[in-house]
Amino acid sequence: MFVCFLIGEVRRKSSFRQSPLLTATPVRALIDEQISIKGRFLSQNYPVTVCAQMHSEEGDLWEAFAHYTTNASGSINLTSDHSVGGSYVGCEPMGLFWALEPALGSREGLRLRKRNVETPYMVNISLLEGHTSPSEGQRTELAAVTTERWYMAPGVRRIEIRQNNIVGTLFLPPGPGPFPAMLDLWGMGGGLLEYRSALFASRGFASLSVAYMGHKDLPGPQHIMSVGDSYFKSAFQLLQDHCQVDADRIGVIGLSYGVVPTLRIATTIGFKPSCLICINGQ
Repeated sequence: MFVCFLIGEVRRKSSFRQSPLLTATPVRALIDEQISIKGRFLSQNYPVTVCAQMHSEEGDLWEAFAHYTTNASGSINLTSDHSVGGSYVGCEPMGLFWALEPALGSREGLRLRKRNVETPYMVNISLLEGHTSPSEGQRTELAAVTTERWYMAPGVRRIEIRQNNIVGTLFLPPGPGPFPAMLDLWGMGGGLLEYRSALFASRGFASLSVAYMGHKDLPGPQHIMSVGDSYFKSAFQLLQDHCQVDADRIGVIGLSYGVVPTLRIATTIGFKPSCLICINGQ
């Protein structure tokens, strides 16, 4: 009788059903770090939509979504499974992030640029019943998880620079150094953008992002470029002289019009950068 009792316990099925679960690992990560997104405890061969939504610092909603069908065990894994519709198709582990776009009905001309690198983007990821889209009114949410996407890793130091007429921000990785370094130059949009330099420092490079037009602390009208070669020479020299920078390993990165001073630093100002990165030069 003891044996029969054990067999009966093994064969008895529980009426308890686990609620659907959506996970994102790691929940907190750098902006260029891959996240593993999985859905579990669903019915097999079940159509679902995974949707990512976040607000920019200006308050605009950005979103992306993808359609999946669960496997025989009632789960999905965005690292290996293929989307069959939505913002993208195919196996795209980070598709929900690179496919983010302004929500339907948003104002025109939006660009997603992080101004405050000391706070993350908060991305809400939801698991929806059926193959649907964010614009559809009637949606059933099965599970959700919120992820943090950072440009600035723990321990990175952010230092405002207002010396030798330079307007910029220096980012230093954790530790004593000396670190390889980058001089970070953006385009004619102006202002002081920090998110690329913050990410450089998060990956072990000291980085100085400098403004050269469109900033209140620069001389002259903001809509024109009022600095010359000596300004960029001073910025490069600042990195060379910093006690936590390896003076023999300094590169320059320029985007759009920023490619012009990038090339001038290497050809006419008298410095020899270790590398040049030129993106969409004008």
